[in-house]
Amino acid sequence: MPRPPRQSPHEYRPRSLLWDGRIALVWGAGLVAWLGNHALFVVLPFVVFDSTGSPAATALTVLSAALPPVLLGQVAGVVSDRWDRRRILLGANLALMILTLGYLAVEAWPWIAALSFVRNCFGQLVGPSEHALLPELAPTDRLGEIASLNTLNNSLARLVGPAVGGTMLAMAGFPAAIWTVAVCHGLSALLVAAVDHRRPSTESCAARPGMIAQWRDGAALVSRHPALRALVPVVALMALGEGFVSALLAPFARELLNAGPDALGWILSAQAVGGVLGSLWATWVADRRDAFPLLVSAAFTAGVLLLAVFTYPHVHPVLWPAVVLTALAGAPFAVVAAMQGTLLQTQSPSVLRGRVFSVFWGIASVVQIAAIGLAGVLAERVGSGVIVADAIAYLAAGVVGIMAVRRLRDDPRRRDLNDMS
Repeated sequence: MPRPPRQSPHEYRPRSLLWDGRIALVWGAGLVAWLGNHALFVVLPFVVFDSTGSPAATALTVLSAALPPVLLGQVAGVVSDRWDRRRILLGANLALMILTLGYLAVEAWPWIAALSFVRNCFGQLVGPSEHALLPELAPTDRLGEIASLNTLNNSLARLVGPAVGGTMLAMAGFPAAIWTVAVCHGLSALLVAAVDHRRPSTESCAARPGMIAQWRDGAALVSRHPALRALVPVVALMALGEGFVSALLAPFARELLNAGPDALGWILSAQAVGGVLGSLWATWVADRRDAFPLLVSAAFTAGVLLLAVFTYPHVHPVLWPAVVLTALAGAPFAVVAAMQGTLLQTQSPSVLRGRVFSVFWGIASVVQIAAIGLAGVLAERVGSGVIVADAIAYLAAGVVGIMAVRRLRDDPRRRDLNDMS
């Protein structure tokens, strides 16, 4: 699938794609849904850790939410390529709203973990459907901008969501925090319902036999495509780090920074400040620059900053450096996400985008689950400082990615990282 030539930095660019009403509605729906998800990311681990005092119980709760991508993520990718993606998004957000309210009826952490598992089973439909729907609405020469807008969407939600979740939990209690998340998904469903779009019948593969065979089409593209294949170990290493930080962020904040849920919420929101700036920059360069080199450079930079975040409390356990360093790290995190999305969208045809997205999501999820389990075991023995594995993993991803970029550039079969089919 050839990609249009790169634009010159001085070439005229039309106004933002957000001026398109349909794109704005889908983008806004993702924004409020992500806001709720980021709020819940803070709320549930703190509720479990404060009620049990156990890093292992906290890790198992996080693990329960990480299992569905492995078990159902690949099916979700096929579903998003078979049926209308707008209707899938609408139904998934309505289901997430109802299931979120289910947290009001449970108290013990095993039930919270079980409900998180069920809720995230439905949540698997959101990622591949949104990832594949937005490019349907955008010009083919601006898919990098669409991917970067998705990252901006997430960064803005991260700016507000964790602070909202932590503050609501600390000041108004668990029920208020849960109602906030449920309302977010309800509003997201309303915005998706207002989108006037039907998937072109020529893109549907619902009439084709075999969901397993269709999944293999997406996996085969990843296997034979030079850049997508090279991206696999980079994504896996970053997922390893994310598993450690997901399981241990709340214990790390409590034990080494003496921070509560509201403080952790503000730390995560500080990351979003840099994330917003990084996302805005990515929307400008995504269709002008090679995505892979930008991704790996950003991953290495993020690793350096994470190393500082997770080691300084052992020497100087105060909160403000974590806020500042996390804000700085937000920019390279956003660039990593935007460039990964750009690669997945530009290097796969529309009929395969949902499956390609799910293949990478599945790889990342398997690694993340293993890392979450390992993090819980290690933290019980040596403490939450083992979260530094997140920084080491990002540094390794940067090194592996740089080596992959050199191999791709030296490959005589390819003239440019962006001219791949």
